[in-house]
Amino acid sequence: MKTIKYIGVLLFFVIINACNNDDDSNDLRIVYEENFIETLFLETGETEPPVVNWSGERGIFSATTLPNTAPDDLFNRNNLSIDEQTGVLSWDRSIPLGETEIFITASNSIESTTVIVTIKNTFIEGLFYGGFNNDVNDNSNASFDSGSINFTKEGTAGLLGINDGDIFSMEGTWTIDESIMTVNFDTDNRVLKGYINGRSGEPAATFTGQWGEGLDQNNTIENLRGLFRFTQ
Repeated sequence: MKTIKYIGVLLFFVIINACNNDDDSNDLRIVYEENFIETLFLETGETEPPVVNWSGERGIFSATTLPNTAPDDLFNRNNLSIDEQTGVLSWDRSIPLGETEIFITASNSIESTTVIVTIKNTFIEGLFYGGFNNDVNDNSNASFDSGSINFTKEGTAGLLGINDGDIFSMEGTWTIDESIMTVNFDTDNRVLKGYINGRSGEPAATFTGQWGEGLDQNNTIENLRGLFRFTQ
C-alpha cells in the first residue's frame, strides 16, 4: 500500500509540474522600453529592441497600424518598418502628425503575443514656400503665385506673397488637429485650411488645401477663393 501511495504522490507532483511548465510556456510577453513615444515633425527614429521571454524558442516580429489611427497600413507605405528578428520599430519623416497606434506581434511555433506602441508626432514650427491661385477645382497642374509662410512655435503665422506683381504680407495664427492645419489671418479675413504632411523624399513636407474668407460654425471656409500649395 505504501508503494501505491508513493506512486500516487509522485504522479501528483509530475502533473503539477507539467501544468506549471504549460503555464510558463503560454506566458510569452513582449516589453518595449516605451509604449508611448513622442517625436517631432520630420524627425526619424527607432525604438530599442524589446525584451521578450521566448519560452525556449525564439520567434519573429510583425506589425501593422490600427485602422482608428491610420486609414492605410503605414508599413505598406514604408512610413514604418519593423525588424523581424530584433523587433526594432523604425519610422521615417513621413509618419503622419498626431497619434498612430501600432499593433506589434511576437510569435513562434507555439504561441504569440501582442502589444500596442503609440507614436505621437507633433508639428512645432516651419518655413514653407509656395503660393495661391484662384482656382477652386482640385487641379494639381494649377499655377501658384510665389511666396512663403512661416509658422512659429508660439502659434503665429507670417505670410509673404506676390499678387499681380505686388508684394504683400499678412500676420495671423495657426492651429492644428492631427494633420489638418487652419491658419487665420487678420487681413481680409483670409483663412487657409489644408493638410500638412511629411515626405520621405523631396520636398521634405507639403502644406496644401483651400483658401478663402471666414469660417462657419462647422469650421468650414465660407467663401472659397482658390487653392494653395506650400512646400518645405
